[in-house]
Parts: sequence; C-alpha cells; structure tokens
Amino acid sequence: MRYHLAGNIPPKRHTIFKSPEDKFYYEQLFGTEGFHGISSLLYHIHRPTQIKSIGEPKDVTPKIAVEKM
Repeated sequence: MRYHLAGNIPPKRHTIFKSPEDKFYYEQLFGTEGFHGISSLLYHIHRPTQIKSIGEPKDVTPKIAVEKM
C-alpha cells in the first residue's frame, strides 16, 4: 500500500475528528470502484454532500485513456 499525507489526520480512521476550533471534520471515502481498489480518505470542514445550487446535468462518464488489448 502507498500512503500520501497532506495536513492533519486523526490518530485512528472512522472516528470523530475535530479542528483546533472544536468544529467537526467530515469524513469521505472516495474511490472510483466503490470499496475496492485505490481510494482516498478525505476530511472536509463542510459536509461533502452540502448543495449550493443545482445546474444543468453534465456527462461525467469516464473515458478510456489507453485501450487494453
């Protein structure tokens, strides 16, 4: 496994984590294959599901960079 650290992280994953100002950090597990494969555990100061506005839908279908043969 490879790990990359940027910023402060809690001593244990999936637990309550607060800022120095005693505000919650919100955890998000992000990966392109669900719970399989490479993923990132992200911590946000705002909920990652917070909606600011709703616009026109965009196609975000992944494109194949290299065709496997």
